[in-house]
Amino acid sequence: MELGRRSRALVRGALRARSRLRRRRSRWRSLVALSTVVVLAATATLAPAAASSAFAPAAVAGPAVALGDRVVRLSEQAEPDSRAVLLVHGWLSTVLPDADGQRSYARSPFARPVQWRDGSGAPVARGMTASLQQRLEARPGVAVYAFDYSANSAGWVGSTGSADNLAAAIRSIADAVHGPVDVVTHSMGGLALRYALRDAPDIAALIGEVVTVAAPTQGSDIANVAVDIAGAIRATMSTVPVLQNLVLPWIGAVCNKQLAEDARGGCDLPPVIRTGIAALGPAGTSLRAGSAELADLPDWPAGLHVHAIAASAVVAMPLPSGKTGEARLGDGLVAETSALAGAADTTVVTCRTDLPPGVGGVGMILSGQVAAPPFGGACGHDAVFSNLEAVDAVLAALRGPASG
Repeated sequence: MELGRRSRALVRGALRARSRLRRRRSRWRSLVALSTVVVLAATATLAPAAASSAFAPAAVAGPAVALGDRVVRLSEQAEPDSRAVLLVHGWLSTVLPDADGQRSYARSPFARPVQWRDGSGAPVARGMTASLQQRLEARPGVAVYAFDYSANSAGWVGSTGSADNLAAAIRSIADAVHGPVDVVTHSMGGLALRYALRDAPDIAALIGEVVTVAAPTQGSDIANVAVDIAGAIRATMSTVPVLQNLVLPWIGAVCNKQLAEDARGGCDLPPVIRTGIAALGPAGTSLRAGSAELADLPDWPAGLHVHAIAASAVVAMPLPSGKTGEARLGDGLVAETSALAGAADTTVVTCRTDLPPGVGGVGMILSGQVAAPPFGGACGHDAVFSNLEAVDAVLAALRGPASG
């Protein structure tokens, strides 16, 4: 009898111990899963393209055909004899408005409400928040169009076929308005126009003014720095081969395949991770400073007037020596020299932040009071059209009877 009670007690003890062990395992698995997500996010954002060929979508045999490119008429102006302005967006971007019930990560830079008065980051006055697109649409005699290649904007513009479609769009608009087409580009859109002019030199005669904003003509140094940082991060993953060799490449391949099919709404991951994975794709690697694709970038044709606009964030801090040290951050993605290269006329929109010495300066950085990504502010690459000074520079560069 006593032996029976002891046996039952031992069995109950063993069951309780097993239950506790299962709970501990469950908590451990949850922690491992959470850690995996964190490591995956960091690595997907910074990992170099050479890490795994699975990140890049498979090459398509035959000539590139850009499906889904379109021309959108934005203004209500009558077409004949109007002055046409064509807006061309950049990498992973769009010019289309959000569609009801359709997920979209890309946003139109030209439709951003103006938020800052100038590079100081001071807010604009009431009634001054109209976007560049709205300001153009309000000009008499101006017909505003947009070329949207968001379905293909995760790809390199020199190989997707979108440049050919852009050339066809310029011909169509010039024919509709019976006159020249001014072109305003953002970021990679400026490179798309270069390829369009190389492959269809006849369109140069149909173009009036060209205004490029934050064009990565010489690439993005930030992307190169990220590759160096990624080397150290990936080295720490060598003890987790399942992440390095299976999970990460699989997620990267799926995401980049979806982006290749639709860069506007593809790859349902948080924006930072999505962009990081796209940076390992064909356009992301081509946009790195020193890439073979940028070395092959066509020059602007002779006789075409190009006005380049760059955003330049300057962070200054007093040094112990009594002098002031300055860091020039460009727009956070594209350096000033890269954005201005090859243009006939240039404008630099400067955002200057003077940091106090010591802890006060560090506190300003941590609280987001510095004027360029990754800190945010009025000179950020994706937010440049929220800066009234930049918008005014675009409008001033669009010379001509209808835009004066």
